[in-house]
Amino acid sequence: MAAIRGVGSEILQQAYKQATAKPEPQGGGFSARLQELVGEVDRLQDHAGDMQTRALQGDDVAVHDVMIASEEAGLAFSLMVEVRNKLVEAYQELMRMQA
Repeated sequence: MAAIRGVGSEILQQAYKQATAKPEPQGGGFSARLQELVGEVDRLQDHAGDMQTRALQGDDVAVHDVMIASEEAGLAFSLMVEVRNKLVEAYQELMRMQA
């Protein structure tokens, strides 16, 4: 049986490593990292959708694997929405400080 891993914890760990790492001299930076994380959430949702489709078509897919993929995609999406909300809050706070 595969080891259970924290859903979303890998994304948070990667974001923490990126935030605490020294800035890279080339372009990209924060926006590139956000795009990468959104791409990862999209990949997880696509994978969950593919597994659901395969299960409905009668392929040899375990129901628990489908549920795990669906929950992982849902939690990753929820985490992404919360990060977005915090970024919007931070932006609004900065705008209030400038006024």
